Amino acid sequence: MPDRLNIKNLSPSQIATEIAEMGEQRHRTRQIMQWIWQKGVASFDEMTSLSLGLRSRLNERFRIPAMRVAGSVSSGSDGSQKFLLECEDGAVVEVVLMEARGIFTLCVSSQVGCPLACSFCRTGVGGLERDLSTGEILDQILYFRLYHIPPRRRFNIVFMGMGEPLLNTANVFPALEILNHEDGFALREKRITISTIGLPARIKELEISGLKAGLAVSLNAVDDNTRKKLMPAAVSIKKTLSAAEEYAVSRKMRATLEYVLIAGVNDSPEDAGVLASLTAGRPFKINIIPFNEWEGCSLKRPDEKTIDTFIEILLPTAPAVTVRRSQGGDIGAACGQLRADRNEYGL
Repeated sequence: MPDRLNIKNLSPSQIATEIAEMGEQRHRTRQIMQWIWQKGVASFDEMTSLSLGLRSRLNERFRIPAMRVAGSVSSGSDGSQKFLLECEDGAVVEVVLMEARGIFTLCVSSQVGCPLACSFCRTGVGGLERDLSTGEILDQILYFRLYHIPPRRRFNIVFMGMGEPLLNTANVFPALEILNHEDGFALREKRITISTIGLPARIKELEISGLKAGLAVSLNAVDDNTRKKLMPAAVSIKKTLSAAEEYAVSRKMRATLEYVLIAGVNDSPEDAGVLASLTAGRPFKINIIPFNEWEGCSLKRPDEKTIDTFIEILLPTAPAVTVRRSQGGDIGAACGQLRADRNEYGL
């Protein structure tokens, strides 16, 4: 039955519409969502709270596919794990699972590849293959919640894997709806972060959508020329910070500014001073990410003294400052290193 719809691609309202068209009561939508997203069933036959007749009709109209684990590697230094997940059409993406202080963080992908070609990010080297569907985005999370994260253990989701999530809002937004929904994953703002290059119009869409997610914006420079060299698709710093600030104020939370620190590019004391002045008194957190080197990239990581000096200059006047010591560097799973190379998995 090739024409059956992938039910994982449907939003709660779309499922409700389908159920109504089938002449079923509204509460069936809740039951179906709970079976799929909370219990992780692989077939309608497993939905035992539904009648046999309804299960048969659902099976005629829909299917419940799942991404396949094609390979995985584990870090020998910090315990993080990188997984290669394969879609039905053979496309592959990488997902990273990390744990720190008993809290799991899942770094998920929103696209197969990335169109932005940021010079410090390995994902963009091969360009964009396609967007991930709503179901493919959610399948990444469902797999790890079912098989790798202990029951009732807290976990966070960061859209910091492959792709630019705000260039795939047609699928990311419905995925966020199910992540927020009480019959889905029931996650709130503090548990989900959307990381973006900074697309003001798309940030505004997320702001007014009512979807619950934190915002992280890749800043990475304090002047537009440097930022454009690092991130060709980036808009001006002024517009980027304005959009992030407006989002933070509307949601009564801080937006995170991610700053990848690159030797000789954006790591000078002068850069730190400008960053401090740009952000002082504004609803931001600054997350300093020392560059994670990868083969084929000429950019370099600053030495520890340079990193420490940069942070010391920020601290007196900038908002909250943190340093991300990325996990998974030894397996190509750190920030900016994902590429979905089958050879890395021995395939």
